[in-house]
Amino acid sequence: MKKLSNFLKKDKLNSADQLIFIDYLRQALINGYSLNASLRLLPKIWRGNSSQLLYVNQRVEEGSQLGDVLQEVGFSSTLAAQINLAVIDGNLLSCLDQMSKLIRLKNKQLKKLKGELAYPALLVGMMVTLLICMQTFLKTEMSDNDLTSNVMLGGLILLVITAVFFISKTIRLLNKQDYYALKKLTNLPMIGAVLRLYVHYLVVSDLAVLLINGFSLQKICQLTAMQPDRSLQQVIGIKVKNQLEKGIEIKEIIEQEFFIPNNLVMLLETGTTRKEIGKRALLLSKTLFYELNLKLNSLILNIQPICFIFIGICILGMYLKILMPMYHLMETM
Repeated sequence: MKKLSNFLKKDKLNSADQLIFIDYLRQALINGYSLNASLRLLPKIWRGNSSQLLYVNQRVEEGSQLGDVLQEVGFSSTLAAQINLAVIDGNLLSCLDQMSKLIRLKNKQLKKLKGELAYPALLVGMMVTLLICMQTFLKTEMSDNDLTSNVMLGGLILLVITAVFFISKTIRLLNKQDYYALKKLTNLPMIGAVLRLYVHYLVVSDLAVLLINGFSLQKICQLTAMQPDRSLQQVIGIKVKNQLEKGIEIKEIIEQEFFIPNNLVMLLETGTTRKEIGKRALLLSKTLFYELNLKLNSLILNIQPICFIFIGICILGMYLKILMPMYHLMETM
C-alpha cells in the first residue's frame, strides 16, 4: 500500500485520463453497478492506468471519501469536493455528467487554443532566433556598437521570456484550481472574467443540487467546510458559515464574496421552498454554462490577433536592427 502510494505521487492522472475515468465510472453507474462495484470493475476494463484505479478502489473500500482519493491521483481539490458533495446528496451520476461536459469543453478549447497559437509561436521563435543571429553577425561584420539597437533586442527577448513565464504560471494555476489559485487567475487580463464565470457556474450548480435535495443553508456550509483543504467549496463554506454565525444577512454575504454571483440574492429572497429555489438555481447554472461557452469561444478568437501584433513588433525590430547599423556606418563614412 505504501509503495503504491509513493508510486502514485509520481504518476498521476492527467486531464485526458481524468475524463476517461469519469466516463467509465459514469457508464458503469448508468448500467446499474453500485459505486464500489464500478470501482472494482474499472481496473479490468481500463488497463492503461490500472495501478491508479486499484489504489482508488482500495482506499474507498477502506472508508476514504471518493473525492479525497481522486485528489491524490491528480484531480484538483475543487473537483474532488464536487464529487464528495455529490456522493453525500446521492447525485453522483449527475455530477459526473456535468464534470464530463466541463472537462470536454476545457479540452476542446485548449486544443483550439493550441491550433491558434501554433503558427504565431513558430513565427515568434524564428524571428527571435533570427534577431539573435543578426546581433552576432552585425557585431562581427559591421562592428555595430549601437546602444539603442542592443536595448531593443534585449527588450524583445525580455518580452518573449515574460510571455512564456505568464503562460506557464497560468497553466500551473489552472492545474491546481483551488480557491486561491482561481482568485489569482481572475486577476489576470483577458482570462480573468472567463475564470470568474466558470467559478460562478460551479458554485451555483453545487448549491442548486444540494437545495433540491432539501439541505438547509447552514447544513450546506457544514458539508462544504469539511471538503479538501483550500478547495473552492471548503473556503467559501467556512467564510459563509462564520459570517452567518455573526448574524450577517445572506444578501450582504453574497455581495461581499467575490466568487458568489449576485444573481443568487434574488433567488434566495423569494421566500419559496428550498426545492423551488434549487430548481431556479439549476436554471441559472445552465445559463451560466451557456455564457461560459460563448466567452471561451470569444477569448480564443481574440488571442490570435494579439499574437500577430506581437509578431508585428518583432518584424519592426528586425527592420530597425538591419537599418540602424547601416545608418550608423553611413554617418561614419
